[in-house]
Amino acid sequence: MELTLSNGNLLEFQDGLPVHFPGPFLRGAISYQAKSNLSELVIQELREDCYSIRYVIGRFLKKIDARGWIHSSGIYSLFMLKGASRKQIGSIGKLHIRQDQFGCFYSEATSFVAVFDKSKEFHVLDLFFSPVLLEEVYPYFDGLKKTVEQESGYLFPGIPGWTLPGMQEIIGQILDCRFDAPTRKFYFDLKVRELLFEMLDFSYRSAKDKTVYSSSDSYRIHQSRDILAGFIDKKPPALKWLCKEVGLNEFKLKQGFRQYFHSSIFDWLYERKMMRARELLLTTNRPIKEIAALVGYPRSTNFTTAFRRKFGVTPGSMRRK
Repeated sequence: MELTLSNGNLLEFQDGLPVHFPGPFLRGAISYQAKSNLSELVIQELREDCYSIRYVIGRFLKKIDARGWIHSSGIYSLFMLKGASRKQIGSIGKLHIRQDQFGCFYSEATSFVAVFDKSKEFHVLDLFFSPVLLEEVYPYFDGLKKTVEQESGYLFPGIPGWTLPGMQEIIGQILDCRFDAPTRKFYFDLKVRELLFEMLDFSYRSAKDKTVYSSSDSYRIHQSRDILAGFIDKKPPALKWLCKEVGLNEFKLKQGFRQYFHSSIFDWLYERKMMRARELLLTTNRPIKEIAALVGYPRSTNFTTAFRRKFGVTPGSMRRK
């Protein structure tokens, strides 16, 4: 990977992970890092014949424009797990992806410029799907083959979009793979195809007619999501209270929330509580009772029930794996 900073300097990478790197770990990946007075980057990259997976964690100590190249034709996706990404891609134009969103586009070889804000940590999962792999899904998505054969760049409808719970679950499985090679390769082969199908299905469904909301209503619906994000460590708010806070009736808020975020209001909050709990279980030694409280469950028995419903195992079982 090569990145040239706005001052003309080439970002220099060294092999390996930092000594006290806490994870997550992309099993079987090649790892490299860059640390200077301007940047801290850790990259894990897994390359196979028809796809690649890259997990990047980093931050820049001042606002930076970094230039790079897309070298191969294919579909590219970016999942912003933390922070935000702003890119100017030669073949498709501007792409701004916020936290919990994803981007998906087809491109031939081209240049790009990525803008990084000062001191803001970002986590991003990038995937590349080659034309060979795309041939497997042509029969299921009308027009995809024509797009790949005739376009130099194409941003799929509905992009950037909010990462769906099913996509989040696949990403979690990729970053928590416990298998050894060659079982691991078979597992990643399946998960990459599953994620590609989810993204294309989302995009093709997004191209259909939807309710058109005014800019004011759209803002209020997004505001409700931001309010809910403050309840990850608390008991969920009452729906009537949430409607009053954003100034929308119950029907419009529920319908608009599902259209924008592809989930019911409280399923959205439940998903984030469980993903946060999973992260704390796997990356800290906090007691399960404490983790339950940190995601808004005062009673650990209720937390265990909710966790098992999401992941199929108890919190203790997941931690012992």
